[in-house]
Amino acid sequence: MNLKQESMGQVKEEPGGVPGWDAWTEQGFSLTDVSFASFLAKKHGQDQAVFLAAALVSRECRHGHVCVNLNRFAGVGVAGCTWEKDGAAWGAHLRALGAAGGEDDETLLVLDGRDRLYLRRYHRFQQAVARYMGMETRLDEPAREEMAALTEGLDRYFPGPSDGEPDRQKLAAAVALVTRFCVISGGPGTGKTTTVTKILALLVEQHRRRFSGAPVIALAAPTGKAAARLMESVAGAVDRLGLSDAVNAALPREAATIHRLLGSLGRGSRELFRSGETLPCDILVVDEASMVDLPLMGRLVRSLAPSTRLILMGDRDQLASVEAGSVMGDLCYGKRGDTVSEAQGRVLTELTGIPLPTGHNLPPLADAVTTLTKSYRFGDCPGIGEAAGAANRGDAKALAGITARGFCLAGPSTGQSAEEWLEAEVRRHLAGYGRLSDPREMLTALDRFRILCAVRKGFSGVGRINRLVERCLGLGGGELWYPGRPVMVTENDYTLGLFNGDTGITVRRDGELAVAFPDESGGMRYIHSARLPRVETVFAMTVHKSQGSEFTHVVLVLPESDAPVLTRELVYTGITRAREEVAVWSAPEILEKALGRRTQRASGLRELLWKKGG
Repeated sequence: MNLKQESMGQVKEEPGGVPGWDAWTEQGFSLTDVSFASFLAKKHGQDQAVFLAAALVSRECRHGHVCVNLNRFAGVGVAGCTWEKDGAAWGAHLRALGAAGGEDDETLLVLDGRDRLYLRRYHRFQQAVARYMGMETRLDEPAREEMAALTEGLDRYFPGPSDGEPDRQKLAAAVALVTRFCVISGGPGTGKTTTVTKILALLVEQHRRRFSGAPVIALAAPTGKAAARLMESVAGAVDRLGLSDAVNAALPREAATIHRLLGSLGRGSRELFRSGETLPCDILVVDEASMVDLPLMGRLVRSLAPSTRLILMGDRDQLASVEAGSVMGDLCYGKRGDTVSEAQGRVLTELTGIPLPTGHNLPPLADAVTTLTKSYRFGDCPGIGEAAGAANRGDAKALAGITARGFCLAGPSTGQSAEEWLEAEVRRHLAGYGRLSDPREMLTALDRFRILCAVRKGFSGVGRINRLVERCLGLGGGELWYPGRPVMVTENDYTLGLFNGDTGITVRRDGELAVAFPDESGGMRYIHSARLPRVETVFAMTVHKSQGSEFTHVVLVLPESDAPVLTRELVYTGITRAREEVAVWSAPEILEKALGRRTQRASGLRELLWKKGG
């Protein structure tokens, strides 16, 4: 065996019967990781190379990766163990023992041809997503008479920009009309929802020409908050567009979480795939696609009928999903400008009048991705847009030099402590919160101001800052539950109809504490605090949790010391949660390190999606 062992087998068994527990936990392994590795090693003669590989793949999946590249860890000491040959030899060793196999085997671990090791369930999800995207991006060229009708519709909904630039919203709509799967990426204010509403109107008109009724359309998002915002945005776009009665009647009146959609099929959140029943819709629009992890996307695409159109919207530059994968980033990775295949270019140019660059032997996905680049949002507060651009480029110097309205950068150099500065911000924006009694007014106040944190624990973490806000506003008196406590649901409860991301306000009702949540009719529903699933106080929240939400004023707090979680995507996402003003607290060196670090997740999906020639 080519495993150098220094500590395993020499340390007494500790929690769960795991040998060398201290050595492993010091390097970020959980009890689950090491227990899984111990279980698998026992099945294969207590082989320590199996133990090390299994522990690594379990840990990496917890950290958001889909797989582990064995070459990355070959020759690297991990808890006193080192595989001394290369990744290929390690993989061959695992295969020889029967601990890992290929796609069609029954092993718990799967090896691909690039020395990447997967848990089988993640490999299956990856293959399902790659197969779907590859099949559904094919050009569905309309008949000649249909081309004329589509061209007229596109000209009607997209009369053309006045600045002479190519209308990428029109281009995105044309793509959606000629492929069953498409991706629309764009930053805040680039018109993604307006574009999709126009696309839906065009698809309704197209469906009515082909068939005798209206299509069934579903809207979805990863969280309840994001779903509510999607529905609100679509409703606003419908009001502005002045659609015909027939089109208006066909558009959906509600949006659901993806979990709720899949739950309607009886598919639990941990179930892999089940053949048969599919989602009853002709068109599915999913917003905030950057939040969708690989397992959820895998379950979603396996739930679609072959005739269903899928439109994904999101911002490729935002944070990746909390769970494994970076699907949106992988989908958009290889798109370069507006270049499409020759066949797609010919059809799109005829439909839109926009001349497009074409290429040979392009991956099919190149024809399905459109990026919206022009923002219409920050005209009165240009500092937010400038800050978002600087963060996205990783330019800390430019970010620090922004003086335009809407952005402020503060830090220790101001002469204030973080606590003093935060207390001043809280009093400026939430001074009257403690006097409010109507939960609607409280929710409105919280939508106007939110503190976003990079980390959960520590001096600049969510827990401590929530307590700071409570103290500053004179709320709680040290109690967990009190009238006025804002809470966010952190796990789905289908019985209560509560979903991850739903936000409510604690009130006293009939002498007891209950939480008021907005209902679909615009009213409030009240649930006793003892019946709730897991919740947390939400004066402050992590940037990850803020995805899918927007607030009038945002304070983004970076920690006093560097951490792997501090990335360019995190800073960009925090800044772009603001509608009118964002203030960032950070030491200059911390901000510079954050903007210099990109989120990188191990996966084979990007390679599968962007293979040349499909």
